[in-house]
Amino acid sequence: MRNDEEQFQETVKRIKNAAPVRLTGQWFNLIRAGGRDFIQGQVYDAESGKGSARNIALLVEGIGPEDIDGFWPEVTGHPVTKIEEDFLVRYISSLDENEAELIVPLRNVSPSVNWGRFDEEKEYELYASAIYPALLDALSGIRFKRLLDAGCGSGNLLERIAEQFPNAECHGIDMNPDNVEAAREKGLSRIYEGDAEEMDRLLPGDIMLDVIVFCGLLNRQVTERETAWNILMQAVKRLNPQGLVIITGYSSCHLTADDLSRAGLAVIRKSLPRNLFKDYETYALRQLYLCRKDA
Repeated sequence: MRNDEEQFQETVKRIKNAAPVRLTGQWFNLIRAGGRDFIQGQVYDAESGKGSARNIALLVEGIGPEDIDGFWPEVTGHPVTKIEEDFLVRYISSLDENEAELIVPLRNVSPSVNWGRFDEEKEYELYASAIYPALLDALSGIRFKRLLDAGCGSGNLLERIAEQFPNAECHGIDMNPDNVEAAREKGLSRIYEGDAEEMDRLLPGDIMLDVIVFCGLLNRQVTERETAWNILMQAVKRLNPQGLVIITGYSSCHLTADDLSRAGLAVIRKSLPRNLFKDYETYALRQLYLCRKDA
């Protein structure tokens, strides 16, 4: 009896034997799993003149996110039948959290959101109900003495972390004075007002960190890609050897596992595979990177 890995390899081999086709669609994502790259998205059907959502539409090779950015991209790859798609969705959903990655290309360059006090923003409820629990779950079982929440908002996540890890020294940075005031009102004393890109200046002395959390800060609509990279590099300098970085959030992350590796981080987790194929009309957290500094 074939196991799932054998069936996956046979399915990929069969798909690769299909003649390549060129597809266009309103939007495409890249899913990397099992050493292969797949296209997910809203594919345009020339015969009906309509679009159809495909969890996996193509098997591709040598395609990067920059090749499918913007709206209505075109890409060439081997077509995936509906039966093959159903199996691949089941298989990828069952993979370990380091074996599948969702990469969302840049679709627009709209200005970043001007956030007010975060726990009064409409996005807060989504963070509180779905994203904070996933991040706290990622922290469970990790032993650390000093943690930084970069872009800590009004301190709601940091407050939960402090409750779950009462012996940890918790720090937070946020550039919004209303957020800083709200966080301090929660009894969080190590909150610093300023831009996380100036982390080295904001943090006291030469303290080093065991865990740095980015819950939304390195994501689209919040930070430009170059800024996200600069913030990450500042963070890596303040991270102890074997220290951890966690990156997640509501909108798509600017940085990929390849970017994190270039920053000197070993990627332990990349995604929540069970969420990769959930209906995009009903939001589900998909990206959660957990990384370790090797040296």
